[in-house]
Amino acid sequence: MRCDEAQELITAHVDNELDAEERAAVHAHLQSCADCSGAYAREQLLKRQLHLAAREVSAPAGLRHSLELKGAAPTAMESESSRGRLAGWFRFSAWGPALMAAMVLVAVGLYFYIQRGADNLAVAAIETHRRILSGKTTLTRSDNPATLRKELARAVGDRFQPVAFDLSMMQLYPVSGFTQKTAGREVLITVYQGAGPEITCFTFLGDEADAPAGADKFYDADMRVNFYSFSNHELSAVLHKEGNVICILVSKMTAADLLAVIRGRSAHANLNERQSTLTTHG
Repeated sequence: MRCDEAQELITAHVDNELDAEERAAVHAHLQSCADCSGAYAREQLLKRQLHLAAREVSAPAGLRHSLELKGAAPTAMESESSRGRLAGWFRFSAWGPALMAAMVLVAVGLYFYIQRGADNLAVAAIETHRRILSGKTTLTRSDNPATLRKELARAVGDRFQPVAFDLSMMQLYPVSGFTQKTAGREVLITVYQGAGPEITCFTFLGDEADAPAGADKFYDADMRVNFYSFSNHELSAVLHKEGNVICILVSKMTAADLLAVIRGRSAHANLNERQSTLTTHG
């Protein structure tokens, strides 16, 4: 199946309107094509956002009442075309403004939900990691993690720094980094490579509302942090907030393994802090 054929069927696939043969063909193509898989992820997110918008938008009570009366039974005036048209005009003049207001409300709501879905940084993070894995994103390698971290922070005027992880126990090291602008926000991207599955860390100014709709939420009582996990095909991601920044880890590792990476980093930091305290007081 070619990309143009898959693109035409993605919406129907999300709506579960394909037959078994078409569904299998599209699924097979999405497994091998990063671009089409990204389009499928955006379509899924858009559908969820539209459902949310539909639940949150309701017609004014006056409009609903008028529509119920309208659908109850035809009046005597409606039996004659000319008088029926006149009666229809008066009915529209009564509830027309409410109908227009409801239509505008729906349109505005859908616009913002669509924009949010198109600009969602969490979805963009998964697509960026997929492009790194496929080689579509060229990486400039760095041998000095400290220098790489400083360069990334400098790229955003030192307003924030990339969240750093010591993954040497997993034989993973920060080998490259770059900045990316999504939805008008700057994102610092650090790529960890080595013996295990690659991990990409995304850091940007934000809050927990940046977690995609439908993400699984976990609260870590020890760290006092909310974690949000989500996935797309073979890729998993975990989002959490540190101070004023959001950190997203994306990898082929499972969400549970990514959570262990983050918790291990915290445990390592706490151990170093306790050792430093003992040394100071010793």
